Amino acid sequence: PPPPPPPPSTAPQQTPPPASHASGSTEPFGRAARVPSAPGARREREGRAAVEGALRRHLRREGEPHEPLLIFPEGSITNGAGLMRFARGAFRLGEEVQPVALRVTCPLPLAHDTLTSSLPRNFARALFQPWHVAEVTLLPAVAPAPAEAAEETAARTAALIAAELGVPATRWSSADKAELKRRYGLL
Repeated sequence: PPPPPPPPSTAPQQTPPPASHASGSTEPFGRAARVPSAPGARREREGRAAVEGALRRHLRREGEPHEPLLIFPEGSITNGAGLMRFARGAFRLGEEVQPVALRVTCPLPLAHDTLTSSLPRNFARALFQPWHVAEVTLLPAVAPAPAEAAEETAARTAALIAAELGVPATRWSSADKAELKRRYGLL
């Protein structure tokens, strides 16, 4: 199906990705309205609070060594045309974060369709590649500024990674991607 038209917006528009990235692209596809039912919203809040509490306990253990946390704040995979908006959860902890830019390239032009493909389908496509090259770049650590909201720290971190990768940091989230898939029956 053709992509839906972009929504009217008063916010500054971000540069859309090149047309060659139509499959699974980060082109504007409308703001998804996530309005869960009241019981679902309560369970979601409770679940998030429980995870945040466990993360805080892990980071605050005094005198005990702890493993670093590895969190993927985009919450989904992309086609590499843009960086999805980071979820604020990891940044709500108020801790310094170590941004990592991850660039994966493959020698054969077998496109991974991240919008309509399932994980098993993408995995099967990856098996047809003779090798994969993963380039990991550690960027300067980002600490939250005094009185800075988690969303602002997340946006600063995303901008740093996007600049390293040479792609735009978009306003589209994994929830927007899920809504697009639901709307067009791509699940």
